[in-house]
Amino acid sequence: MYNTKRYIFSGFSQIQTESNKKRVEIMIAVKNILYQLIFKLITKILSFIFIFSPSCTVRGVPPETTPEDFVPSVRFAVCSDIHLSGDESCPYAPRMADMFEDAYDYAGSDSNYKNLDAVLVVGDFADSGKEAQYKQYNKIVSEHIREGTQLMTVLGNHEFIEYRDYDASIGYDVFKKYISENVDIHTVINGYHFIGVSYDDNGKTFVGKTLWLKQQLDEAVADTGDKPIFVFQHPHPLLSVYGSLSVYGSVIWGCAEIRAVLERYPQVVDFSGHSHYTSSDPRSVWQGSFTAVGTGTLADYMGNVNYIHGADTPYPSGGFWIVEADAHGNVRLQLYDVINHRFFDDSEYYLTELSDKSKRTLTWNNRVSLDTAPQFPENAEITVNKEEDGTYTLFFPDAAGYYKAEDYKITVYSDIFHTAWSGSVISGYALAQSDGTKVNIGALDGGKYYVRITAYSPYAKRGETLKSEFTAE
Repeated sequence: MYNTKRYIFSGFSQIQTESNKKRVEIMIAVKNILYQLIFKLITKILSFIFIFSPSCTVRGVPPETTPEDFVPSVRFAVCSDIHLSGDESCPYAPRMADMFEDAYDYAGSDSNYKNLDAVLVVGDFADSGKEAQYKQYNKIVSEHIREGTQLMTVLGNHEFIEYRDYDASIGYDVFKKYISENVDIHTVINGYHFIGVSYDDNGKTFVGKTLWLKQQLDEAVADTGDKPIFVFQHPHPLLSVYGSLSVYGSVIWGCAEIRAVLERYPQVVDFSGHSHYTSSDPRSVWQGSFTAVGTGTLADYMGNVNYIHGADTPYPSGGFWIVEADAHGNVRLQLYDVINHRFFDDSEYYLTELSDKSKRTLTWNNRVSLDTAPQFPENAEITVNKEEDGTYTLFFPDAAGYYKAEDYKITVYSDIFHTAWSGSVISGYALAQSDGTKVNIGALDGGKYYVRITAYSPYAKRGETLKSEFTAE
């Protein structure tokens, strides 16, 4: 009798586990759809607001391309959100090492200027702030940085996590022990000012840093006038780049204090991370009262407030910027994919006359005016495969308009009353090399099914719907 009860209980527990798992999957799918709808609504609202903004006078003008005679006088790499665990098995450690090597390879290939003058690490290099993570960071740096390259590091929020329950300011102590006595940075390289700002010692705000930042910016302006000033801090300036309006749990990705200071300095080019939102999205380079650039992550990519690709699988990002400026104040940004070891074909930006707001082409308003609804390639098809575990996988090619599609709304149904799977997935645009999108939709009962996949642009323009049908065994 005991064994029978145990068997029955075990079977009941398994049923409960499967039921709970199914509920979780449904909740994740619903949440992803909800997040996508919310962000599309926000995107539409912002587009409407900026149409009537007097500062956004340029519309329908493609961004400038880098001239062939561009010769750098300073070059640096920018990354953020490495999240080193301190363990040898940390998957992000090799990406950081590759960042150095790939940046040096690129610099060495330039016949006009071979220097890599600096590497900027915009916070969250450690996953929680443990000393082992700092040691791993320093080990990677010591093994890969070369003479002539300055390393500039600021604290993100994760450098405080280990100590926040009892005294967050210990995060400063550990940083000073392993990195530098100065948690904030102001240096000049080849006539360009670099200003890096860490969080206050609570690891949450910048209230105590705004006066210092303003003073440093005023000094830079007094020295170089309208010449670009490179500023970097961990969170995005509020209401600027992709992710700066997002909320994840109790964390707001955008920082109002930093935004308020930078508003007064049109020559600023600001770099920020924190959100993990991919830099390959056109919204990750923004121009308004200043220029802002999202630095993505060397860890796992986030899209629309969830780590998603396919269902809820972490998506490998591994992107960083190589930034160059010439002797005349012109700036080139190039996004590099450290996973595929190549530049993104469509994520190069050339910034000129930064102090003249009327000539800016990377404003929200202008980018929206250029956007078109994404279309799938001619004769595109949806491939459906049954996996060894009995689940089904959809595969389909990438859609694109003026920009690559950001996401796809997918519905799989047997009839109008029975939906077998529904969800929104991020496209492969976070990688420089994408061969399409693969989505596992789980197990299906036998019978005929219909698939509808609709593509959406980064600025929420609805594109073509790709249709197919198949029979599950």
